[in-house]
Amino acid sequence: MRLSRIPHSELLGAPLPDPDDTEADLAHHLGLARFTDAGFPWFAPIGQRLVTHIRQVVRREMERAGYAEFRGPAVHRVETLAPAGWLERFGGELIGFSAPFEQYTLAATSEEPLLSWIGSAGLASHRHLPMRLFEFREIFRFRDRPQSIYNSRQFQCCLFASLDTDHTAYLASAAHAQRTVRKVLDRLRLRAELVRDEATGGFEFIFPYARGDRPRSRTIPYHRDAARPRTAEDDIPQGGVAMGYGYTHTPAFDVRFRDEDNQVRTPVMGTYGIGVQRCVLALLEQHRVAEGIALPAAVRPFDVTVTVQGRDPGTTEAAERVYRTLLDADVSVVLDDRHGASMGSRMRFADSVGVPWRVVVGRDAAGSGTVRLRGARGTGEPERTLTVDGLLDHLALRGHEEWTAGPDRRDEEIGATA
Repeated sequence: MRLSRIPHSELLGAPLPDPDDTEADLAHHLGLARFTDAGFPWFAPIGQRLVTHIRQVVRREMERAGYAEFRGPAVHRVETLAPAGWLERFGGELIGFSAPFEQYTLAATSEEPLLSWIGSAGLASHRHLPMRLFEFREIFRFRDRPQSIYNSRQFQCCLFASLDTDHTAYLASAAHAQRTVRKVLDRLRLRAELVRDEATGGFEFIFPYARGDRPRSRTIPYHRDAARPRTAEDDIPQGGVAMGYGYTHTPAFDVRFRDEDNQVRTPVMGTYGIGVQRCVLALLEQHRVAEGIALPAAVRPFDVTVTVQGRDPGTTEAAERVYRTLLDADVSVVLDDRHGASMGSRMRFADSVGVPWRVVVGRDAAGSGTVRLRGARGTGEPERTLTVDGLLDHLALRGHEEWTAGPDRRDEEIGATA
């Protein structure tokens, strides 16, 4: 990616807002996402890379946990949602079509279309269970007050489900889903509190967020059990990042299986979700450092920036050669070739999206074949002058060290959160 050729690149590298400014929209400020059309988000190229990397982490963990990926349509018939009472409860949030297509609506959920699909094919045997499926879906709901990428009218989720023989088996799948979400959050280096109800299998993961909408008192285990004890701390705003609960409308979709006694029965369904955009916000909130955002290696948009120093054509050409060499070596690299951007702004851009290595190509690079390598500010890494081959060797060594390093104190803290 070349920064001079993406929209709004002149805004990249602006000083970050004060950490105490709870009204600051970090995703917008960093140039990752913005709202220009009726409360629906645009993800800029750099923001989309972050989203893509989060999805890759989620997909790997879902597959390791035994979930199979499927892909449902973006448009449903309104009647598909009717058996679950969606029209009565949430009809005002559905985004539909005018005549002659008023019988259709944009995706607002996943469970009902999935059950309609499975029901039409049928489950032949209890041997098919537990069945565990997941998909990445863009969901559309016309919220009254969209709030940045955290609570917008179009949002991305990993939605997953389990189908089991009975309630006891469902509870085992719900516990399995909780462990799967925890592994995802650990891979993302996100701190989140698990709030759960062992009797119903309902749970939510919430994280510290001053503008959040999911204090403990509004999580599934609380609002499904009015007698659950509460304290003043339960009303402190939190951000929701994942949830799960038992789905009660399965019988309405004619999904059946034959048990061990050859009796036809209805499976018990659990439905779960991880908010991809909410993970973006949580990452930005939780990984702020003095210099910017220190995103984890698994999700940061780039590992290296190549920066052109000066406007000499020979320097620009040398930077292009270094950039292409790194690309050919499968290095995650971005070329900061913005005309008129100061070196300070370019370094702030690298800090703001967590790029750990900065390659500076100066006037002498074309003649000497060397570049200067800098680590992120605050890391104590000395500046080095390297050949391009030496640069590749250094990046390969340090990248291996980072990916294979043992857990640090933050990892231990995240893993201990329950």
